[in-house]
Amino acid sequence: MTQPSALIIMLFLLPLAILTLPMLMPSSKLTSPLNTKVLMAKLAFLTSLVPLTYLIYNDLTITTYETRWSTISTTTIRISFTLDTYSTFFMPILLFVVWSIMEFTVQYMESDLKVNTFFNQLTTFTLMMMILVTAENLFQFFIGWEGVGIMSFMLINWWSFRSNSNKAAMQAVIYNRLADIGLIITLAWMVINNLSLSIKGMQITSDMALIPALGLLLAAAGKSAQFGFHPWLPAAMEGPTPVSALLHSSTMVVAGVFLLIRTSDLLYSNETATTACLLLGAFTSMLAASCALTQNDLKKIIAYSTTSQLGLMMTSIGLKQPELAFMHISTHAFFKAMLFLCAGSIIHSLNNEQDIRKMGGLKKALPTTSSCLIIGSLALSGMPFMAGFYSKDAIIESINTSNVNSLSLAMTLVATTFTTLYSLRMIYYVALSTTRILPLSAISETPQTTTPILRLAIGSIAAGLAISTTILPPNIPQLTMPTSAKLAALSILILGLLIGSILITVADQLPNSIKGTQNPLISKIIHSYFILHHTLSSMVLQISQKLSTHLMDQTHYEALGPKTMTYLQMLMAKLLTNFHKARINPYLKTIVLSIMLISLFYFTSMNAGPLDAAHELES
Repeated sequence: MTQPSALIIMLFLLPLAILTLPMLMPSSKLTSPLNTKVLMAKLAFLTSLVPLTYLIYNDLTITTYETRWSTISTTTIRISFTLDTYSTFFMPILLFVVWSIMEFTVQYMESDLKVNTFFNQLTTFTLMMMILVTAENLFQFFIGWEGVGIMSFMLINWWSFRSNSNKAAMQAVIYNRLADIGLIITLAWMVINNLSLSIKGMQITSDMALIPALGLLLAAAGKSAQFGFHPWLPAAMEGPTPVSALLHSSTMVVAGVFLLIRTSDLLYSNETATTACLLLGAFTSMLAASCALTQNDLKKIIAYSTTSQLGLMMTSIGLKQPELAFMHISTHAFFKAMLFLCAGSIIHSLNNEQDIRKMGGLKKALPTTSSCLIIGSLALSGMPFMAGFYSKDAIIESINTSNVNSLSLAMTLVATTFTTLYSLRMIYYVALSTTRILPLSAISETPQTTTPILRLAIGSIAAGLAISTTILPPNIPQLTMPTSAKLAALSILILGLLIGSILITVADQLPNSIKGTQNPLISKIIHSYFILHHTLSSMVLQISQKLSTHLMDQTHYEALGPKTMTYLQMLMAKLLTNFHKARINPYLKTIVLSIMLISLFYFTSMNAGPLDAAHELES
């Protein structure tokens, strides 16, 4: 393996410095700090293409160790960055999405008084994700892991004067704190067993790998909003749209999947953890896709689709195909960021209206945004030769040809069908059908909002082919695949489109009297998923609140802190009060007692001398 020149390593880490530089510069109205930060994001993206080109042409995996932090027993903690396929491919994608989102944010958040602080937090969020992606050991990975968690809390709670934003931010941070227990357990277990924290140096036998593998799975499930931890992701929509676009496309939510991709060797050492990952991902994908069918909030439909796609990525990891999961992360970033930016542009034009039932006919009012929304929805559905097709098709082919249980296969195919259904429903209610918007809505498109959306649209079309021809997973069966398995994804897509078209046609032909009726059975079915989500989220939040309130605030903290200090102060006060009342009796008692103790000590020491000397002579 040929080592790269120092210039390549510097260029690999240069985007970190480029993004940090505008935050260190003093802000001034003359220098236009927002446009400067957008320009720096663009420059960081262009700089990150150099190591990617170097890797493609040389096919190298390089790790550079910079310095050593400390040593715990036999475990050495280092500052180390890895230059491999995952990091060099993901950094340009991340910076490309950040560049587009920042350019969109300049006009979207122009009325906010603290927009410069908002840009700084977005930049810090990106830096933490870059540290996470480039980390070569789990300790440095944990720094980026915690960084994206804290920054997501601050960005979701940006409009902190709204109670819903406070609840969503608290929900996100509580679920992620619970998930962090898994990663901390894995780190502690490796240190206790004197194992290396290097991700590539994890050599553990199958009988020992159960605890760290389940810990990593717990951490990934919480960060990537799998079943049991899923309610925080739709609730995170209370933040600004640029936060939703960055959070759901290429930063925090994919960090859990990226952790399992990095540590796949450890996960595959234990079959129990691998099977749990497969079933958890398939069930999450189906549940989230079915929930998206019942939503009327535009941003929440896209949010549940993110959860569904994250479940598909977890399914791919459970199939022992981490390369496919990474490829789906790469393609998913483009069209998911574009969908959120389109949603933000539409909501901004309709005076903050998010109900798709009050939209319609936007193909004429917002032609560019509507066209990009359709492109993103088709890429999400897996339309052939769009970005999502190359990764989703390969995952479905792999699960059809793998020796796994039929339950995961059935749930994945159902989730894919539902994805097509809610994507078609979103397109129909937003861009097509009859116009239902208010006539006073100031609808307009500006180049500053459409340019980043069009840039992401190009990526949603061309990125799949570019990435699939560059990243060649070595263990995917393709040549010996039967025709039925090869056409499974396309058949599911066509089936979903047909079912959606039939449902829309039948619904339009129903009389208004039938449309207006509310069947109790249908209402219960529609709201059953809402009840499930609210029940799970309220249970977790109530248990967490009780534990923190009763065990910590009212027991340990109060007993060890204020109550202990109060008791000690009162005890000392009671003992010393009698000596400060100007009474002669306590003073005389103290003097006499002191003289007696001193005399007793003096005579004891004098009598001990000859006895010791006699003992020495006898010996």
